[in-house]
Amino acid sequence: AIDIVPTLNETFDLVFMDGDKREYPDYYPLIMAKLRPGGVILADNVLWDGKVVQPLDPNDRYTKGILEFNDMVRDDQRVEKVILPIRDGITLIRKKE
Repeated sequence: AIDIVPTLNETFDLVFMDGDKREYPDYYPLIMAKLRPGGVILADNVLWDGKVVQPLDPNDRYTKGILEFNDMVRDDQRVEKVILPIRDGITLIRKKE
């Protein structure tokens, strides 16, 4: 995705994000640049089997990626967001118009 998304000459209304969890923080700005105002990102695995609320193992780059991504989304004033605590968690992220 890191190599392909920048080459796409498209804008999107809906993006389902489910890739390498270490790279979620890298995916987010790439996807936001291609997302239309009012568009939605569905980010999968944001609760990461509960690891996001447990002490972080410094060698766990996957959980670190999810935590960093979750913080990015939380702090992003360009979007409205909500976490659905279904299974491993999905965040609905809507780009404001």
